[in-house]
Amino acid sequence: MIRIINGVNRKRYPSEIDAMHRLRKTVFHDLLGWDVGVLDEWEIDHYDQANPLYVLSYGDSGRLRGALRLLPTLGPNMLDDTFPILLGDRNAIRSAAIWESSRFCIDPEISQDRASNQVTIAAAELMCGVGELGLASGLSQIVTVTDVFLERMFKRMGCPGTRIADPQRIGSVQAVAVAWDITEDLLIRMKNVASIYGSVLEHPMTLERARAA
Repeated sequence: MIRIINGVNRKRYPSEIDAMHRLRKTVFHDLLGWDVGVLDEWEIDHYDQANPLYVLSYGDSGRLRGALRLLPTLGPNMLDDTFPILLGDRNAIRSAAIWESSRFCIDPEISQDRASNQVTIAAAELMCGVGELGLASGLSQIVTVTDVFLERMFKRMGCPGTRIADPQRIGSVQAVAVAWDITEDLLIRMKNVASIYGSVLEHPMTLERARAA
């Protein structure tokens, strides 16, 4: 199940927000060793103050399995403002029809919870949740800054995307910017790959409604 929480109302969901930031620290700081900001047991940065949408995946037990963050490219976002080198010769991406996904992470303790084709279920559910939101909102694309390892995982999930430019070494990571066209065919393909049936969203909604909730 996918739950959506917006940044403005994060104080209404203290346990969910705490679990998300702790998971981000575990994955990005503790395991991957990325150069990220840490506050006590949280990984958090200034983009968390830009009223993002948090897309959270929960299992049947109610435990957080994975998370990602969505930001409109018309406002502050990582690709344009922090990693423009990943755009290559392309101009900054600023469009109401294009949103950015960032801080994609899966609980390492459940990362082996996979579909029959070895796709991590929580990862597929997160991407399908973004696809459902994007289709309901009339988005044309989702862009993200990721590394080549996760890029390969997305390909296994049926959503290979398109590289915006060549990968670049950033710190210890071979980073790359990827764009996905938001289409019904893509969503159907991702659900088929992961054997997901029906909507993954706790409540069907658009991005506009989610940000105003």
